[in-house]
Amino acid sequence: MKALNRNGKPLVDTEKLRPTYCVWELTLACNLRCGHCGSRAGAARDDELSTDECLNLVSDLAELGCEVITLSGGEPTLRTDWSTIARAIREQGMIPNMVTNGIGLDAAGAKLMKDSGLSNTAVSVDGPPATHERIRGKGTYPATERAIKLIQDAGLPVTVMTTVNTLNLPHLEEIHEQCRKLGASRWRLQLGKPMGNLDDHEDWVIKPRDLLYLLPRLHRLAVESDLPIGIGDSIGFFGPYDEPLRSVSWKGTAQRWGGCQAGLKAIGIEANGGIKGCLSLQAFAGKDDPFVEGNIRERPLEEIWRDPHAFAYNRCSSAKDLEGFCGSCRKRAICRGGAKCVASAVTGDVLEDPYCYYREAELARRQPIGRVRNVMAAAAAGASMGLISVGCGVAEPEYGVIPDCEMVDCEDPGLDPDARAECCDVAHPDYGVEPQPEYGVEPHPCDNVDCEVPDLDPDVRDECCHVAQPEYGVEPHPCDNVDCEDADLDPDVRDECCHVTQPEYGVEPHPCDNVDCEDPDLDPDVREECCSAVDYGVEPE
Repeated sequence: MKALNRNGKPLVDTEKLRPTYCVWELTLACNLRCGHCGSRAGAARDDELSTDECLNLVSDLAELGCEVITLSGGEPTLRTDWSTIARAIREQGMIPNMVTNGIGLDAAGAKLMKDSGLSNTAVSVDGPPATHERIRGKGTYPATERAIKLIQDAGLPVTVMTTVNTLNLPHLEEIHEQCRKLGASRWRLQLGKPMGNLDDHEDWVIKPRDLLYLLPRLHRLAVESDLPIGIGDSIGFFGPYDEPLRSVSWKGTAQRWGGCQAGLKAIGIEANGGIKGCLSLQAFAGKDDPFVEGNIRERPLEEIWRDPHAFAYNRCSSAKDLEGFCGSCRKRAICRGGAKCVASAVTGDVLEDPYCYYREAELARRQPIGRVRNVMAAAAAGASMGLISVGCGVAEPEYGVIPDCEMVDCEDPGLDPDARAECCDVAHPDYGVEPQPEYGVEPHPCDNVDCEVPDLDPDVRDECCHVAQPEYGVEPHPCDNVDCEDADLDPDVRDECCHVTQPEYGVEPHPCDNVDCEDPDLDPDVREECCSAVDYGVEPE
């Protein structure tokens, strides 16, 4: 069954789509009232799903081919059955993880996270203590630090998440150092969008031109730091700074921006069973939410997902439908208008995303050099810092010239790979497409390692299985005799051996490593799995 555009042209075969990555709002209840909360979380929804309904939904997601489920909210731990749901996700062969504010967490709660099968968790740090507490409330910073330590002591890696706004934009380097001192496994940043509570704080929302200041700083930190740094789907796109910020997936495969994946490889679930392509796609002011495609209490999940009329903003539209700068951009065929959640929050539609680095850089390049300097200076002035250079002469990575997509036959097996990538919504053969949504968590890289395989690479076995093999001449791992339960264990040893942080001993081999994506006879299922790898949420570890 194929989704049809307004002219009746088939665009996407819904039978081949899998919701690889799911972000699940377990409850809208929350113990904080953060100033940037896009969903205005606080009170639970009146009609939230029962435990049995949630467990049935877990099975439905597994049958559809979901791989990673990020448990979110509100505050997911306020739902008393969250651990039951997490265990079911793991038992069904998927990877569960969680986004939590950590407020009120104790050692028993942190241990429950580990025992429930979570791969890792994400906790927000939104600035130095004073800035963090201005956004999240008095006394929240020490509670956040304590929660991060408790989760790490329980044996789970912690991703620190930061929502970029005008309050913390001047403090990115300081936040980076906070992340390192906290022992974070990675730092991920997302854009504060004018929706929910943040819509009440318009002065907190950065301007599109601030991307010319934000991206170079993040890139510099990512290149120089030993801490992995990544960006969500709301930040980018197609500039010289995508690598390393958006260059490698949690599976270790090469990535690039390939457009919003809501309703294509991503799915969002509301606490009452509403199904969306992305939970960051919010209702327009004063209107019913147009992004809810159905409810599992009314229709089975598979029926909603396979509906040829659902998720029309991504499945039934093309580059020709875009407007403004996006409508004439030469990246439009693969980008398809940037992040739909940003476009809808800022413009009230999904046809142009003004928060695009490539857009801002192009507009700056078209201006006289004096005007460019003024724009760049203005972007930096709000953060009380100056740019070393205007940044307009940096060459961007080239992925080929966009062909005339009207003349491209996407069914042609001999189609030029670049033309297929640009015109047929298939990832570039040398790159995957990994959306980095606003509040998901990456899985742990050892989750897919089978320690029972006798031919498992020794380095991978050392990293993931902690089994020494002296009889085969392999030196025992230095962590083999470390007791991670020892409260007096040296912090550096704990970091090295107990996965409080994730020291890198090499790259985990992936089943797709030997796949030739340029082989025209490649099995379609293998191509789908290995050559257009798309994930959603915050990556597992």
